[in-house]
Amino acid sequence: MLKRLALIGGAVAGVVFLRKKAKQQQAEQDLWTQATDDVHAPVPPAPTPAPAATDEDSSSS
Repeated sequence: MLKRLALIGGAVAGVVFLRKKAKQQQAEQDLWTQATDDVHAPVPPAPTPAPAATDEDSSSS
């Protein structure tokens, strides 16, 4: 009877360990996918403002 109980306890502990390990690996895979997945389109560079026309007469006083 004690052997059977120990065997069942060991099996349950093994299943719990394997499930925890699988969840950990899935979380790591999700993080890796999130870090390397390029789902956003590249952002175009902001347009540069045209240089302002300078009035040379007003600057030379």
